[in-house]
Amino acid sequence: MAQPRNLPVVLSRDEVARLLNATTCLRHQAALSIAYGAGLRVAEVAALRVSDIDSERMLLRVERGKGGRYRNAMLPADL
Repeated sequence: MAQPRNLPVVLSRDEVARLLNATTCLRHQAALSIAYGAGLRVAEVAALRVSDIDSERMLLRVERGKGGRYRNAMLPADL
């Protein structure tokens, strides 16, 4: 018998702000902000380099994404 699929939990703006403010290290706060804002996975955030940021087109180049392929992720303006 097929199992019903549950929707993922979506954090409110307040919960996201509290999560980001709970970090004491700027590096961790930047990683969490990019992961949540651009919708990246943990391994994708860990593999990011400065050269992967295209600030003119507001894109992040994710090279070793799921399936070993690359993709472009939208970079939110407030990041």
